[in-house]
Amino acid sequence: MSEVKKAQTPIQPGQCPIDPVTGLPVCPPPSIIECIVVDKVYDSCFQVDDRTRDVTTDSDEFGTGLVQGDSVLCALQEGAEITCNEISRVPVGDGFFTITFSVNVPITLTNPEATNDEDDEIERTFTFVKTVTLCIPEGVDLDCSESVLLACNCVVTDVDEIDEELEYTISCDIQVCLVAKAILRVQLLVPSYGFCVPAPCVTLPGVCPPLPPDQCF
Repeated sequence: MSEVKKAQTPIQPGQCPIDPVTGLPVCPPPSIIECIVVDKVYDSCFQVDDRTRDVTTDSDEFGTGLVQGDSVLCALQEGAEITCNEISRVPVGDGFFTITFSVNVPITLTNPEATNDEDDEIERTFTFVKTVTLCIPEGVDLDCSESVLLACNCVVTDVDEIDEELEYTISCDIQVCLVAKAILRVQLLVPSYGFCVPAPCVTLPGVCPPLPPDQCF
C-alpha cells in the first residue's frame, strides 16, 4: 500500500496555528536564513515639549483684518516633518553619549480674516535645542522623523501701523511629542520562510444601513 503524504499547509502572514492541546500558538520552524538590509535602532526616547515662539509679519505677506487678541490658524507644513540636527556629543561611557541637537518644526500660519485677493499664509520654522543621553556609537545617526506636532495655538499680541502697512506680532504655543532615535542602516541575518505571496484582492461591501457611532460612557 502506497503511503499517503499529508499536504503541508501553505505558510501565510498572520497568527501562528493554535496547538489544540496546549492552546498556545505554534509557529513552524524557519526554512532559511536571509540577509536583509534594515534600519537598526540602537536606542530611542520620547518626551513631550511645550515651547513658545513669536512671529513677526506684515499685511503685505499675511493680509489684513487682524486685531490684537485674534487667533491665527497654525499647522505643520503640508508634506513636511519634524527634523533634528546634531550639534555636539559628549561620551559618557559604554557607547552612550549626551547629545545636544536642534529640533526644527516647520509651521504654516493662516490668517482667517484675510480677503480673497490677499496673501493669507506664511511659513516659518520653529527651532529649539534639546539634550538627551542615548546609546549612539560613532557612525550612528540621530533621527526625529517620527516626532508629532500635538498642538499649535497662535494669537496676535500686537498690531502697529507703519506707512499704511500693518505690522503683526504673533505668539505661538506649540506642543511637540519628540521621538529621538539612534539609527544605522545594517545588514542583518534573520530566520525566514521565504517571500510573501500576495493574497487575492477582496472588496468589502458597504454597511447598509450605516451604523451610528458608539455611545460615550
